[in-house]
Amino acid sequence: MPRMAVMLAPAEAEQATSPQVEESLARMLASPQFARAETQRRLLHYLWLRRQDAISEYAIATEALGRNSTFDSNSDASVRVHISRLRRKLKDYYAETGEAELLVIPTGTHQLTIQEHHQTEASAETPFTLPHTTPADWVRAHAVPLLIGLCGALLIAFGVTGLLLVQQTRRAHALEATSPYTPNAFWKSFLAGDAPVKIVLPTPVFFNFRDHPSLKVRSTGVNAFDQLATNPELKALTAKLGPVGLEQSYTVTWDTLAAIEIARYLDRVGEGKRVSFEVTRDSSLMSLEQANVIVVGTENTLQPMREYTDSMNFKFTLDEGSVSNEHPEAGELKDYPRQMQGKERHIEPSIIAVMPGRAPGLKVLMLESRDTSGMISLLASNAGSHSVVEMWRAHGSPQFFEMVVMTEMEVNTPLRSWPVTMHAYTKAPPSKTM
Repeated sequence: MPRMAVMLAPAEAEQATSPQVEESLARMLASPQFARAETQRRLLHYLWLRRQDAISEYAIATEALGRNSTFDSNSDASVRVHISRLRRKLKDYYAETGEAELLVIPTGTHQLTIQEHHQTEASAETPFTLPHTTPADWVRAHAVPLLIGLCGALLIAFGVTGLLLVQQTRRAHALEATSPYTPNAFWKSFLAGDAPVKIVLPTPVFFNFRDHPSLKVRSTGVNAFDQLATNPELKALTAKLGPVGLEQSYTVTWDTLAAIEIARYLDRVGEGKRVSFEVTRDSSLMSLEQANVIVVGTENTLQPMREYTDSMNFKFTLDEGSVSNEHPEAGELKDYPRQMQGKERHIEPSIIAVMPGRAPGLKVLMLESRDTSGMISLLASNAGSHSVVEMWRAHGSPQFFEMVVMTEMEVNTPLRSWPVTMHAYTKAPPSKTM
């Protein structure tokens, strides 16, 4: 890897910094750890140049991270996210290289601080000589104060121990009487009633070959076995490799992690006992007739839920890069596309839909996205669910609805999510297949 030249321009009125710290910073900025993380490298250099200044989140966002002048730290946590990552990266760098930890960002701040290690020499003091007495002489001279002090210490110890026991007993009783965290408004509505909750993960369609057991093939454009004949590449492979079979042994990583986060949230609000998991390969009509169903995935992996997705107004395009609005209302866009804002930063469209299950009182929650983690963060936070509920109320509080959500991403990390539009869902539940 070519070496990277680093120029350090000290801020005005800066106090002198030891060559050891400057050399350490130069090595750090040119290291492979930071060369692979340009945003963190740029942020570290920015904080170094302004280590003597009182800098705001707004300044960091607009000057170091490329945000525009409308940046608002109250609604955009990206500065805190990047500072936290940089704090962790500094610790990892020192742990990996074994260098002395010279640069730190104290928790709760965004200021780069120099932590130089000084050796303190012990000062030579004139020794103080005690009069020559034996231990027995000292004990005899202090017997009464010692007994009084010992009795007082015992009384204090007994009193503290008793107080701690009382407090622990009260705390235990309070914990027993305390209910779990209350679900936010969105989940309170979805969880109404006592029906079980089934989280369904998609199992994308792969194809295996009898004569080549270690080979498994997937085309994102083919999501059912009977679609194989419509794909020229798969047809060519079949002709070349021999008999083909259906393989549905895998779930999508992002969807699996999102499902785990949903289950964790429901467990925190005291609904964990109602939750179970299923995959689309094993799902049947019984799920929709007996439970509230949560489905996560994309247009291409949710083939078994096609009747639901086809009945919706908002639909993902085949490349999953845009959500189309088949019947735009006044002021709405016809399409909600992915927006690229830089090399590592983009905004992804997603769909949240609450639709009727196949029995009275049951619901289907559909979470469609290339990366469902942003939607889970939105729905599991009070502020995020509040924005969803506000839009729901603004559209007349329909029992069932479908909503377009945008999520701002830094590589694969969601920074914030927000709803942009919604329609009421007024159709009856599909009834032919799962």
